[in-house]
Amino acid sequence: MVRLIKPTYFPPISHWKHILSGNILWDIKSSYNKQTLTNRTYIDSPNGELMLSIPIKHSGNIGPRSYSEVKIDYSFNWKKNHFKSIKISYQSSPYFEFYEADLINLYQSNFEYLYRFNLASINLISKWMEETIDEKKINLNDFNNGEIDDLTFLSKTKRTKNKIRKKYTQTFELKNGFINDLSVLDLIFNCGPNSKEYM
Repeated sequence: MVRLIKPTYFPPISHWKHILSGNILWDIKSSYNKQTLTNRTYIDSPNGELMLSIPIKHSGNIGPRSYSEVKIDYSFNWKKNHFKSIKISYQSSPYFEFYEADLINLYQSNFEYLYRFNLASINLISKWMEETIDEKKINLNDFNNGEIDDLTFLSKTKRTKNKIRKKYTQTFELKNGFINDLSVLDLIFNCGPNSKEYM
């Protein structure tokens, strides 16, 4: 069965059991939903949960537009702000230094379209976990409804609060308590190569 998923910005931990399960078809053709995980991710910060949001260009058209048409707004330096927030939050975590250079490279890249940046963030995580994502390079119309597991609902929310399979130690847990289902970055920077055990 093929799993239909919308690529999101450094997806939450709960999404990864689906992403790594194989037979992924990325949905970029359906309508873009505002104020959802498609352009948001959540990290742990010294002051608690912090949302990072990628600004998008407004099309000026009335009505829905395809996710594949959504362009990133670079009129202010959001990439610098996001990287700075991530570094401040995780520079004291056990594994941040091992992944910092790759993260810098990502934030120095300019992707015109939101979905391309999101896929780059997902591919970076899969590289760090030494996993290959089994993506289907075929059209959705090639499948019958019974052959598709539609998981696009996962991205149609502002924030997930799913309980993860196994708790891990978070950087600010003593101050903030354990925060469920943050961006996968939180897990990677705190658990490194052992991250897959918690997915």
